[in-house]
Amino acid sequence: MRNLSLLLLFLVLISAIGCCVEEETEKISAPATTSNPASTAKEQYGIDLSTIPVDTPELITTNGSSIAAIALQDKRAQELIRRGGIPEKIAVIFHSCPRDDPYCDRDPKLFIRYRDILFAFIVDEEAGEVRGGGAQVPNSPDQNKPSPTYYKIRDVSNRTDSVYLGDTLMMKYNDTSFLFFNESFERGA
Repeated sequence: MRNLSLLLLFLVLISAIGCCVEEETEKISAPATTSNPASTAKEQYGIDLSTIPVDTPELITTNGSSIAAIALQDKRAQELIRRGGIPEKIAVIFHSCPRDDPYCDRDPKLFIRYRDILFAFIVDEEAGEVRGGGAQVPNSPDQNKPSPTYYKIRDVSNRTDSVYLGDTLMMKYNDTSFLFFNESFERGA
């Protein structure tokens, strides 16, 4: 009985050591993957990030390519590009702010034009993430412009934005993804 216990203990130790060695081997032999966001965007979308104009270079801390690469991590930005959207510019747009105002928006934005709609993706350069963004259209129809005009409605209860052209829903999105695209809008009808 004593030999059986020793044999069982020996087998448990061998399997534990074998698992540790195998796991460590996998960690060492795994190739290091360092991905350059600019080359990834070029490969995935055919976009040379360095060609996107920067309207306010003096107001950004990194560079336009870095800001665009961060913005293109957003699923909504990726979807717009896949559907034919074109990065138009990078800019910091804000009203004059009191010194050290924590609520003043000084973050750069990547603007992507999709048909007649301009989307802005707000980038936090220090954190390397997208803080928000959405369609840059009025919040109500403009009665002074010839119909139909674009406008959006924000549903605060479920945090969605719906963009309309006249009475027709063109797209709906939330903070992370698109929920609806009007197919006739996509075809340009």
